[in-house]
Amino acid sequence: MIECKACKHKYGYEDKACPKCGAPAAPSAEELSVAKRALDRAVSAKDADSIRSLRRFLADSGDVDSAREYAKIIERSLPSDPTAADKAMAYYKLAAEGNDPYSAYKYSRLVERTSSIAGKFWLRFAAVIGSIDSYPDVSELFAAEGNEEVAAHYRYLAAACDDTDSIVNMARRFSEGIGVEANDACAKWYLDKLIIPPISAIKMAYKLRAVKGAEPKKIPFPDYDKYLKSLSDEAKKYSFNTAYFALTDLLYKRGNLNAEVTLGILCTEGIGCAVDFERAMRYFNYSMSRGNPVGAAYLGKQYMTGKILAKNVPLAMEYFERAANLGYVAAYEEMGDIYNTGDGIEQDIAKAVEFYDLAAKGGLKSAAAKSDVLKTKRLELYSTGAKIITAKTGVTPAEAELAFRTLAISTAMGEYRAPKLLARCYAYGFGTEIDRPRACFWLERAVDGGDTDAYLPLALCYSRGFGTRFSYKNAVKYLKLAAARGNEAAANELKVLYSRRMKKMVRSLYSTSMRLIYMKKFDEAVDLLSSFESLAYPKALYTLGCLYEFGRGVERSDKVAANKYYDLAAIGNPTYGSFTDDGSQYKIKILKLLR
Repeated sequence: MIECKACKHKYGYEDKACPKCGAPAAPSAEELSVAKRALDRAVSAKDADSIRSLRRFLADSGDVDSAREYAKIIERSLPSDPTAADKAMAYYKLAAEGNDPYSAYKYSRLVERTSSIAGKFWLRFAAVIGSIDSYPDVSELFAAEGNEEVAAHYRYLAAACDDTDSIVNMARRFSEGIGVEANDACAKWYLDKLIIPPISAIKMAYKLRAVKGAEPKKIPFPDYDKYLKSLSDEAKKYSFNTAYFALTDLLYKRGNLNAEVTLGILCTEGIGCAVDFERAMRYFNYSMSRGNPVGAAYLGKQYMTGKILAKNVPLAMEYFERAANLGYVAAYEEMGDIYNTGDGIEQDIAKAVEFYDLAAKGGLKSAAAKSDVLKTKRLELYSTGAKIITAKTGVTPAEAELAFRTLAISTAMGEYRAPKLLARCYAYGFGTEIDRPRACFWLERAVDGGDTDAYLPLALCYSRGFGTRFSYKNAVKYLKLAAARGNEAAANELKVLYSRRMKKMVRSLYSTSMRLIYMKKFDEAVDLLSSFESLAYPKALYTLGCLYEFGRGVERSDKVAANKYYDLAAIGNPTYGSFTDDGSQYKIKILKLLR
């Protein structure tokens, strides 16, 4: 008994629907288990009515063995029931779709009455999955198509199963060289398997009476993988989904590189099998590990569209990138589309163009066309902004705002010349508010984007602390790059920067020497101050003269040397000027430090 899930009424296995409310039978796993145990008891008791009822119930519930056996039961009623063949065919079909070899063969013979295409397909499929009964018929099918080598292969298999007609057929093939190389010894070997040759083979047996039989080698199926693939394609074409899955699985087990991707797709979409995403991912990951990009591209597409898998754009991008890295150039175009539209991700036209160009480089004309459209628009926007911002006079606030906006958009679209002009907008408040840090930021982006004309303005930002901290190192770096391109202003600025650096260094050294004098380290002070003779820093030279005059840090007082340094300090130089000690006030200060 089973219980109706709708009204809780209990009824027998012979009913396909609840007799009380009409709800179709939907047995639970436990009820199916109970039914199978009841079937075992019925078989043991040879209770034909119960067997028939339970077989139908289990068959309708998806049990492959019961579908096959119930079809056999129906076939036995053929003489008395003109509709029995169609009923049997329906159940053989259920079992065939569960990959039962015998049922696939029986279904092929029954469906042949109404569909030659379906009949031939299921006959071939039955042979592939190992239906012994199908071997003679499929051999005749291949022979009729002129493919005697494959016909010989299936007759060889049938003969190995002791099918008399196939044994005779193989003897004739070896005797006459049909689909195999002629070999009388092999022909005799087959005839020797027969106790009494049939009438059709008596003449051949007489001809070979003196020949000693020799067992033939195994007859292979030529280009079997190619055949499996064509049969799989046929199953897909006619939506024989379970057969399509089974054939694809066979190809996978034989090492076909694309089969694991197809299995992953079928498991994801529930075609020919139950939906099983965990299993699908195992197939996809395996295919990617073997360098096949198709699975990654498929997952990217599904996560992008959200039709089968929940939409997840970042994950889609991840899989498209994996596909691209494995050589699938169309994935670049997909990523370009995502960045172009900003669907589920921040819009970035520059990246869109970058990915379109990569796809175009791989030969995709559609990607090249998309890239050209964006580049043309980008150039138009840049030209509009550049024309306004470089105008000498007569720019209205509205025009300035338009320039700022078009330059910002063209920058976002990847125009490498636009960031420098956008920086100028921020630096001078052209169409926007003054924002020096942002101006410096866009100059850095300009340089990163390859705009060499941005070297000098960026260097000036660093050398003058404009929108950023002063950085001698960065200023020199970009000034050198600009000067190397023949920019005279950069070369002059570099000289000024070097001069400022030198002055700072000289002042620092002078301060150090004064600390040494204060600490009474006169020898070290003299050594350090002596270096200023070449640097010509006046105040340091005068201090050195004081040390010579007062005999500190030197062997003895030396007024000649002292006067020499006093004179050099008075002469001075254009860089640091000169120093004279009117009233000897500075000399008195030094003398106090020396005491």
